[in-house]
Amino acid sequence: MSGDRSWQQWLRDEGGNTLVLFPAAILILLGLGALALDSATIYLGQRRLADLAAATANDAAGGLQLDSFYDEDADPVLERDLGAQRAQVIGAQMGEDRSFEAVECTVVVDVLEAIADCTAQVRPILAPFWLGSNDRLTMRAVETARAAEGPLP
Repeated sequence: MSGDRSWQQWLRDEGGNTLVLFPAAILILLGLGALALDSATIYLGQRRLADLAAATANDAAGGLQLDSFYDEDADPVLERDLGAQRAQVIGAQMGEDRSFEAVECTVVVDVLEAIADCTAQVRPILAPFWLGSNDRLTMRAVETARAAEGPLP
């Protein structure tokens, strides 16, 4: 009987549980922190790429050809090369950022509308250390801007 009691007491003893649970809790917290950091990096990359596309489309839409702007009989026409040049400048600036790679923007200009289509590769910080995850994600943002017709209010 006395042997049974010591066995039961040994099973009820919880003195070493903290030693096992604490490292597991630390690993879980570090994993969740890494996941939150990569999610924030990806979200920021998507927002910055959308800002790049919007700025490029707005610059292209703001580039009315001067002769069509001052000629009352002519329909206003956007400058086709202005948006593409601005996209290259902004893309080069964004390409200097560490989190972006291979920034490309194309601008399609219609009579009064400019559509900017930008792609980039975003590098999450800790994703290469996760098994089965990609070290680069390709993102795309499309923005449209339209030039105002007629006199401004």
